[in-house]
Amino acid sequence: MKLQGRQLNIALIGCGGMGRRESQELAAIPQARLTAVCDVMRGPAESFGKEMGVPWSTDHREVLRREDVDAVIVATPNGLHTDVVIDSANAGKHVFCEKPFAFTVAECDRMIAAAERAGVRLMVGHVLRLMPQFQRVADIFESGVLGAPVSAQLTHVSWLGDPTARYRLRRATTGGLLYDITIHEIDFLQKLCGPAESVFAMLDNKVQRAIDYEDVVQLLIRFKSGASGHIFSSLASTVAASGGTILGERGTLAYQENIPFRRGGCITYRALRADGELQPPIAEEVLQDGRENGYVRELRSFVEWVLEDKPPLLTAAEGRAAIQVLETAYRSAETGTLVRIE
Repeated sequence: MKLQGRQLNIALIGCGGMGRRESQELAAIPQARLTAVCDVMRGPAESFGKEMGVPWSTDHREVLRREDVDAVIVATPNGLHTDVVIDSANAGKHVFCEKPFAFTVAECDRMIAAAERAGVRLMVGHVLRLMPQFQRVADIFESGVLGAPVSAQLTHVSWLGDPTARYRLRRATTGGLLYDITIHEIDFLQKLCGPAESVFAMLDNKVQRAIDYEDVVQLLIRFKSGASGHIFSSLASTVAASGGTILGERGTLAYQENIPFRRGGCITYRALRADGELQPPIAEEVLQDGRENGYVRELRSFVEWVLEDKPPLLTAAEGRAAIQVLETAYRSAETGTLVRIE
């Protein structure tokens, strides 16, 4: 596809909260502009199209036929990504797909293959790792001051979100707690520790009877690097909390997110000296204010990948890797055993 000048014309497919936010963030990227929006429900499509001053539709195939659309943001409910991504690739459109990439590795492979056949770019939006605090944690470990990660414990607990968002109440549309929320922590741990090797999972529904999936998750993950990780995630906690402790070969880091989530927080880390003695602890406050937020960073990376061939910050392969861990976690919960990733 020949792009129009040096600006990427992008359509939104899925006018829910995340899709609207990402479309609005495009205003911070001069090389991109929103040219159309789409949702299967007329109300959201029409209202958001009028708000943004662009054409709207209830049929994504109609949007894909538009000549003023070079790329799409796919922000439909979680269970509806696959067909839209494949249709978009087949239409020659570059694709930014919200997480989770899909519900199965097989679906991920179908989308990746479609993009490769069409010669289009395909990125998956795992935004958590690009938020200022989580990026700073990754930067500290990449600097080598604490050595390689050897073990980690991450917590992300809260109360069930808006119960009127009906798609969030059913596994068939949201995928469950693992796919909708916990996938962020899984992706972050794989960013720090590398590919996962095996998973032991305990999944329960203890409090939130309005949903037909787990509201409490305990995951133990072994990584190919030899590191281990534990994730505690829940939608049944009346006290919201998000944080973690990561042990490195030469020191430890702890972080705590501010509430509401994703608005920065505090990081404390302490390294060992060459003689084995403890160095003084270092405490940092990482705030969103004054820093480019993760949504802009991921979308800017997508645009620059398409227009300038800059390596992307997030890849479809990483999106697939997270889904592989989730599929394995559900097999583990069903069997009550540790399951190796195939």
